[in-house]
Amino acid sequence: MAQLDFFDYISGITIGSIGAELATELEVPHKPLIALAIYGLASVVLNLLTHKFPRTRKYINGTPTILMNEGKLYRKNFKKAKLDLSEFMLLCREQGYFDLDEIQTAVFEHNGKLSVLPKATHRPATPKDLK
Repeated sequence: MAQLDFFDYISGITIGSIGAELATELEVPHKPLIALAIYGLASVVLNLLTHKFPRTRKYINGTPTILMNEGKLYRKNFKKAKLDLSEFMLLCREQGYFDLDEIQTAVFEHNGKLSVLPKATHRPATPKDLK
């Protein structure tokens, strides 16, 4: 589930919700069935569009956002990514970077993960180093 992008995650939840409505609707079951067919078809069409036309992918899935480069934090991009500094530091620590001076560039990917390009002199901390 962690490998799903945001669009697929939301589509799965919505189709599941419509399916639950279909399972519990006893009097007029054709309405949830029509909704399930339409939403499922729209989801498949959008998925095919993103694979066939890569330019549409940035509108549906989003684009990576540079949060830090050359030691400078981009506050505007933090707001765009809906992150604050403490969340950013948490993501850095999860990658093994406990000091921002060790990071050359940090990019927040569209799937919610942080990609870090370290400065040439740093290697990420391992659990063995923390003992």
